[in-house]
Amino acid sequence: MNTGTFVSIRAHQFAYYDPQLGHPDWAAATVLDFGGNAGNILLDPRCTIVPENYWCVDISRDAIDVGRQRHPRANFVLYDRYNFEFNPTGTPGLPIPDLGRRFDIILAYSVFTHTSKAETVELIGQLRSMLTDDGVLAFTFADPDFDPPDGWIDEQRDDEVLGADNLLWRLTLGVGPDDAALLAAAARVRELDWVTLVNGTELVTESGDGWIYKGHEQPRYFAFCTEKHMRTLYPDAEVLPPVRPQRLSCCVLRRSESHGT
Repeated sequence: MNTGTFVSIRAHQFAYYDPQLGHPDWAAATVLDFGGNAGNILLDPRCTIVPENYWCVDISRDAIDVGRQRHPRANFVLYDRYNFEFNPTGTPGLPIPDLGRRFDIILAYSVFTHTSKAETVELIGQLRSMLTDDGVLAFTFADPDFDPPDGWIDEQRDDEVLGADNLLWRLTLGVGPDDAALLAAAARVRELDWVTLVNGTELVTESGDGWIYKGHEQPRYFAFCTEKHMRTLYPDAEVLPPVRPQRLSCCVLRRSESHGT
C-alpha cells in the first residue's frame, strides 16, 4: 500500500509562478508552499525566495524529511491529512496546521488536481484566511478544454500527446488513443464543469458535495475544472492560462474582506 511517501522530482514551480504573479519581490516575501513536497521550488537557480521565509506543508513524510535535509534553513511541516492516493493513513478532514503567521504569497502547484471539489473549496478557504492583507494565493488547476498550440511540449517528458486537449491527453495515457477519443466525446455531451479521471480510465462527475470512489482500494485520481467553472466558484479571481510547457492553468486570489479576521 502507498503510505504517503511520494517524493517529487519536478522543480519547475518557480519558472511557472514567477511570470503568473508578475515577477513579485520573492526575496521580501513570506511564502507558503502548500503541497510543496520536498521544497523543489527552492532548487531553481533563479529562485530568490529566502529559505528562512519559506514554509512547505505537505502530507508526504518522506518528502518533508528530504526537504529538511536539502534546505535546513527553511521550514517544513507535515500535514497528516487523509488522501487516498498519497496519505491513506492520515486523518480525514484535518485542518491545515496553524503556522503562527500569515503569508505574502501562498502557492499550491498540482494539489487540487488530486482532491475532490468539496475538499478543494474547503482548503482554498483555509489558505485564503492565512494571507496577509496584501497577500496573494495562486493555485493550479487542469482545464479539460485547454489545447496547447503547436510546439508546446515538455522536453523532459516522453508521454506528451500532441494535438490533444487536457482531457484527451490524460485519457490517451490511460486507455490509448482509440478508447480515449470515445470517452472524451461521451464526456463532452455532459457539459463538463468538474470531472475526475480515476485510474486513467474512468471519468466521474461530481456534485458539490464530492463523491466516494468504492472500487479500487487506492485509485489514481486526477481532477479537471473548466476555466468557466473556476470563475463561477471564485468570481473575484484572476484566472490565467498555462505557462509553456506546463498544461495547468492558474487561479489567483487576494485576501478579501469576507476572508479577513
